[in-house]
Amino acid sequence: MATIYDIAKAAGVSAATVSRVLAGADHPVREETRLRILSLASELGYKPNTIAQSLTKKTTKTIALLIPSITNFFYTQIADEIGARLSEEGYSVFLCNTKRQIEKECQHVETLISRRVDGVVFSSTRTKPQDNAINQENIDKLKAYGICTVAFGSHFQNTSQVHVNTYKGAYQAAEHLISLGHRRIGFIDGLVAGTRQTRRRGWRAALAAHNLPADPDLVVAGNLQVDGGREAVRRLWQSPRPPTALIVVSHLMALGALGELKERGYRVGEDVSLVGFEDSEIAALMDPPLTVVRQPVKQIAQAASQLLLRQLAGEKELQLVELETELVIRASTGRIK
Repeated sequence: MATIYDIAKAAGVSAATVSRVLAGADHPVREETRLRILSLASELGYKPNTIAQSLTKKTTKTIALLIPSITNFFYTQIADEIGARLSEEGYSVFLCNTKRQIEKECQHVETLISRRVDGVVFSSTRTKPQDNAINQENIDKLKAYGICTVAFGSHFQNTSQVHVNTYKGAYQAAEHLISLGHRRIGFIDGLVAGTRQTRRRGWRAALAAHNLPADPDLVVAGNLQVDGGREAVRRLWQSPRPPTALIVVSHLMALGALGELKERGYRVGEDVSLVGFEDSEIAALMDPPLTVVRQPVKQIAQAASQLLLRQLAGEKELQLVELETELVIRASTGRIK
């Protein structure tokens, strides 16, 4: 690989002159010399030393995306969109998967500080209520080291963030099922921390608006995985009066619930209705295609990227971007018979 010394030798100038030209420094150099240096750099395949540049400019042109689960379609889509957007601005994006372990989140944060990343797009790992305080401590620690942060998926202090109104999404899902004549609407919930409170409140509020009881026997907690959806259906169907419809707070659990219902001989969309959260190509290709509360993945990624880029450009004001969900009706929901 060519160095600035190789270019200097070929151009008949000093290494300092080559360095100034390649760095775009405001230093008087004859135009003929500048063009010759740039031409030789291209011909010789010169690659800049990004580590040396970062020491000089105090920036590494690296961003980290910290997420709870790469196997979740929602986060996979977010990672793809953010990576594409930030790479357009010349940043390298590192993916940090915590596997929903708060200890891994803390380890990643320490590593990102030591590697001097410029910014972090942060989606918290929350499996227990006490994790909330640790998430906030991790954001505060990043900012204390001068690392720009943007959060999405949860509410935090002292950082810009993107928030999606999943309360309204759950409310709309329940309203849709009620409009189809369903009165016993089950709810397959998530982990103790995170999605549980907001989405369950939306379900409960829609029932209350129609004077329907929020039967606690129709609520089962899941683990956000396929097997969690299956197990939740097994538990709900132990009741002598199982639900006629289900709202499931995660995409993977919805797929598990769909599989379990079909194995039990139910025609989903006819005998039992099913609504999932988050959308993907897989949801549209299921048999039957899955009705979902779609979160605006592209808008989340674009908003988070833009907020981070503004901070990297020197903007200090914290900002909150609020986005709405969309109910996408497919064949997995139908009128009660």
